[in-house]
Amino acid sequence: MKFGDKLYELRKKNGYSQEELAEKLGVSRQSVSKWESNTTYPETDKIIQIANLFDCSMDDLINDKVDDVESTLRKNKNNVQNIWNSLLDFITDTVNMFSKMKFSEGFKCIVEMIILSLLLALVGHIITGIASEVIAGIFSFLKASHMNILRETLRSIFNLIWFIIAIITIIYAFKIRYLNNYQKPKEKESNNTKNSTSSDSNTITNNERPFEFLSTLAQIVIVFIKVIAFFILMGVVFTTIGLVVGLVVMLFHIPVHVLFIWASLLLLAGIVVAIQIIILLIDFIFDKKIKLLTNVIVFVSCVVLAGISIGMITLSISNLEIIRDNSIFNIKTEEIALDYKDNLVVEANGVGTHNKQKYIIDNNMEDNKIIVSRNVDSKYFKLDTYDSEMDKLPVIKVTETYKDGAKEFYEFFIKNLKDNKVYTFDEYGEDSLVIKANEATVNKLRDNLKKLYLVEEKTNNNEIDVTIHQSKVHFKYGLEGEYNGIDDTITYDEDDYTCKREIEATPYGDRIIYICNDVEEED
Repeated sequence: MKFGDKLYELRKKNGYSQEELAEKLGVSRQSVSKWESNTTYPETDKIIQIANLFDCSMDDLINDKVDDVESTLRKNKNNVQNIWNSLLDFITDTVNMFSKMKFSEGFKCIVEMIILSLLLALVGHIITGIASEVIAGIFSFLKASHMNILRETLRSIFNLIWFIIAIITIIYAFKIRYLNNYQKPKEKESNNTKNSTSSDSNTITNNERPFEFLSTLAQIVIVFIKVIAFFILMGVVFTTIGLVVGLVVMLFHIPVHVLFIWASLLLLAGIVVAIQIIILLIDFIFDKKIKLLTNVIVFVSCVVLAGISIGMITLSISNLEIIRDNSIFNIKTEEIALDYKDNLVVEANGVGTHNKQKYIIDNNMEDNKIIVSRNVDSKYFKLDTYDSEMDKLPVIKVTETYKDGAKEFYEFFIKNLKDNKVYTFDEYGEDSLVIKANEATVNKLRDNLKKLYLVEEKTNNNEIDVTIHQSKVHFKYGLEGEYNGIDDTITYDEDDYTCKREIEATPYGDRIIYICNDVEEED
């Protein structure tokens, strides 16, 4: 196979046009075209550039007996011997350089490299710590033990990546700062032999790339980064799908209010930016050419559009007429019957917002029978419950849900929004959960509640007003263990953590504080 045919195949396999290859080699497109058609032959220095660019030897390019270009590339890319020889050459050149240096020069070189290493270590510690925490935060729904494993795994991966980056940076800095000056005489000697035989030219090619082992380290880093980029890509894709769904909903509501026009433009800007990020990630993963200027222009345009949209949305909301009118709602008390079971806790959904309870003792009720009641807007909502668990105790959450879905409430909201009005109400009145049972059942419910929370109680005849203040158990440095409120114990991974129990006195009782640290930190 002739040189021109090999050049054509190499150019196509690497995704270059004739113009792009010509630009990299510093020649005209016509020159590349003539080479590929075997009309003319490039000079020796251009053959060296081509061999370096496509990671093959000069002999493979100019030897017409070599027909399989792909196998030649694979052979050169996977040639461990070349990498090993490159590393040995680097070590040899370094030793020779230090042997010819004055003591003061060598000492200065070592000090500079140590300072650079310390700076890279400091920057790496900050970057890897932030990156691992940010990515681990995406999976905050996992259990604490799983979160810690994920966090440590990510930190280890990022530390490895940064270590490789630091090694490459230090070696390149060493090469540019010192080794290149030592190699200048060797480069001049190489330049005098450019017109020698093909085997001599092959030697020049190898000398032009004496740090082939750095390329291997860089490839490892790139693979890690591309894997991370892939997971980021998946997250951006799902985010884009959510934004598109939101845009469709906003477009559907444009006839209702001008607010939805600006909301649509804001979502559109977000979608364009998300698509732009997707394209950039795909280009990076598959080594495509990135049009930086175009991306910057699009991004800036979207930021401007988003800023204008947010401003107009704020203005539109400020122009809405907020009407507080309880009369349009039908506030009344609804009841639900429940059965008591061991260690049961009954509470309103969202402690902190609905943190008040009232127990009414009615000894005419059967044992283990409970009636809970709350004020709700019965026009659009109904009282409901769902089962939950906290600190191993069964919890029944008392909440409100839409009647027959949210359609009627939605229609009411849209109808008034067309008139630039939003109706709301001041309060439900006595916004507390009322629990009625006989004395024995009430006492058990109160005791169970105190296993989870610090409470304040006020008794008036057969009524007990309860205010929930805060949780009874607190993990000072995050949830590193699992508390069992039934038997007042904690379980945690003793191989990874050590926990100390402390008691903190409060106006509402003793609070249990667990201080958990990594075993390594404790040591």
